[in-house]
Amino acid sequence: MTTGTPTPFDSGFPADPYSRLAPFRESCPVARVTTPAGRQVWLITRDKDVRAAFLNPLLSMRGGRTDPYPPTRRALDVTLVGHDPPHHTRLRRLVSPWLTPGRVEAYRPVAEAAAAELLDVVVRDDPADLMPFAHAFSFRVMCKLLGVPAADEPELYACAASVFARPVRDRAKVQANLDRIDAYFHEQVARRRPGPRRPDPGDDVVTAIVAAWDPSGPVSRDEVVSLCATLLFAGYESTAQMIGMSMAALLTRPDTLAALRAEPGALPHAVEELLRFHTPGPFGTMRTASQDVLVAGTVIPAGSRVLLSIAGANRDPARHADPDVLDIGRATAARHLTFGLGTHFCLGASLARLEVTVALRAILDRFPRMALAVAPERLTWQGNYLNRGLAELPVRLRG
Repeated sequence: MTTGTPTPFDSGFPADPYSRLAPFRESCPVARVTTPAGRQVWLITRDKDVRAAFLNPLLSMRGGRTDPYPPTRRALDVTLVGHDPPHHTRLRRLVSPWLTPGRVEAYRPVAEAAAAELLDVVVRDDPADLMPFAHAFSFRVMCKLLGVPAADEPELYACAASVFARPVRDRAKVQANLDRIDAYFHEQVARRRPGPRRPDPGDDVVTAIVAAWDPSGPVSRDEVVSLCATLLFAGYESTAQMIGMSMAALLTRPDTLAALRAEPGALPHAVEELLRFHTPGPFGTMRTASQDVLVAGTVIPAGSRVLLSIAGANRDPARHADPDVLDIGRATAARHLTFGLGTHFCLGASLARLEVTVALRAILDRFPRMALAVAPERLTWQGNYLNRGLAELPVRLRG
């Protein structure tokens, strides 16, 4: 254990968190570090310790508090990840049956059609930037899943894009757009309630959530609204970045890309390796120790904030041999922690896998000679230690 306050979070962290985290994993796997905001937190980096921490109920999203949240201005000010069981379980049950692999698979034709249509826009420029495609694609699939009418998609997309834009230039605008998204899902939930004015019920996830919701039960309307909005946010930016990072990883490794093109059936497994190799979220959602917690021989005091390093665990040589090598045939690829573990395992994992697979297949089929338009070291990364991604992905479509 270290008792000082070092930090891996320098300006180069978004581009390469792995080299910053490796020294901690190797010599100090449970370390007290300082965030860019000056807050001291505990950093856990080894795969086996991160796995155990994900499953430890003493590392709480609420720090062990059982009192209700204070009144909020917006429903989405408190999201699903802000709850511990049993309340987290009650909320999750409203949506989890509709995001199983089997249910999600029904959206494959929708995703394939969206990819084909949006790639028609990409071909207008050469060189082109793939990130607008990745963002538009992931957002459209989420809208289809949630039953957002096509006419509402452009305005909602503009609001969401503003919320995720980095760096933040206009905080008032971001707050106004969060208000608009909040109001939008309040309206959508109200429209889907049973009654004479209800339109024909759809088979989308928002309709399913509302149908399963008992207004007289333990889940409030605000929590239902927050759940719907959270699904939109959680399934948009991270999936778009996963598509971009995956393509960047393949384009910077021509031999790996050629092997994947030669064996198209290997793509689903290759996606697991790509998910391990690069992750937009280097850490799980911040936890708080509800009491003293022993991790790898180190006592993390009650009340401490704790970061579980997904990026560090995914590159742990104790779990994955030669972890800094992208190996699309890797036997341990699916053992990554990109979607977390345990109670808070990502609800949208199956959908994210489907979207990344469909998007990569569409790009590879459409552009067999695609190449990076800049040297790999000139790719522009943005974000912070909690969320990272590519600002753009410039490519030559015809090599």
